[in-house]
Amino acid sequence: MGLPMLMGSMAESFGFSDQHLGWIASSDMAGLFVGSAMTSFYVTKVNRRYIATLGLSLVLLGNLFSTQSPELIILMISRFCAGIGAGICYATCTASLAGSHNSARTFSILLFVLVSMNALIFYIFPIIDGIWGVNGLFIFFLLEALPIFFVLPLLPRYCTEESGDNIRVSEANDPELQVQIPDILPRMCLAAVFSFYILVGAYWAFIERAGAAANINAGFVSGALTWGQVFSVSATLLAVWLAKRFGQSKPLLFALFTMVVTMLVLADRVDKLTFIFSIFSFSFFWIFIDVFQLGTLSNIDHSGRYASLVPGFQGVAQAFAPTLAGTLLYYQLGYSSVMIMCALASCIALCIYLYVYKQLLELAPVVADSN
Repeated sequence: MGLPMLMGSMAESFGFSDQHLGWIASSDMAGLFVGSAMTSFYVTKVNRRYIATLGLSLVLLGNLFSTQSPELIILMISRFCAGIGAGICYATCTASLAGSHNSARTFSILLFVLVSMNALIFYIFPIIDGIWGVNGLFIFFLLEALPIFFVLPLLPRYCTEESGDNIRVSEANDPELQVQIPDILPRMCLAAVFSFYILVGAYWAFIERAGAAANINAGFVSGALTWGQVFSVSATLLAVWLAKRFGQSKPLLFALFTMVVTMLVLADRVDKLTFIFSIFSFSFFWIFIDVFQLGTLSNIDHSGRYASLVPGFQGVAQAFAPTLAGTLLYYQLGYSSVMIMCALASCIALCIYLYVYKQLLELAPVVADSN
């Protein structure tokens, strides 16, 4: 979650170019994809506590080896290892939560925890970086994984629902009525996750650099990132209320549209006003979109088969996005080109979810507007 600050610290400590930073960020996110994809094959078959233990162990080793050398290739390999571990942990978590009967509330709690942690990270990372440098950040990632071993006994061991070729969901008003939903729809949702996380990967990796390029001082950037995360906590509460009142699909579509507008505003110019606007808008609606993306898949498939793939599609998009953004910057196209790319990615996701919503309205209206 501390990728923007980590990228800035490595740029200052090691003198990496934007293109090299993109490669490192892509290595981390590629590992996230690999870990998630691996987990999706075994999460309904193998004890999930063993899977999570493997993931945490790789997080520890990856971050330990990241402290050993400032060489680009070694850092790319160690970040890839840490990413695999993070992907395993994240995928196991989402698969286990997918069986919830109130997915908007469940994933809002998950995102509340993530946002709270993110706000803490943006507050303490400049302090850690100032005292111990970039290795201090890697050690922080290592140490924060250790307490998680103590909560693994609370994780459900196995999936309790079967997955078939076609996904079956029960209408809320008639538990006996079963509705078949073609699996092309959750696959399209995963494609939308990929498209949206092109935006996330590019924006999140380079927003700190964009602020620096616009001569916005580092303290202002760090403060904006911190308070943006604090502000976004309210989105986790509002998401539950909106889901109960309007379902999950309508707020999701609105949030994606707002993301398009936000990226276009930042593409026009970067100054303190647009920087603050983009940080707060991005942080707030990112929560909305994550909650409702995970909730939509969970309402379709309670086994967690598709939900466990969400981190993988997020990871591969975030692996590709920083490299693509770094390439645009390498060819002197400027940060506005990166933001236009982000706007297009959000627009594609918006179109996909609009189609999925229309199909669900025909097949299973209760699922289409489920909370």
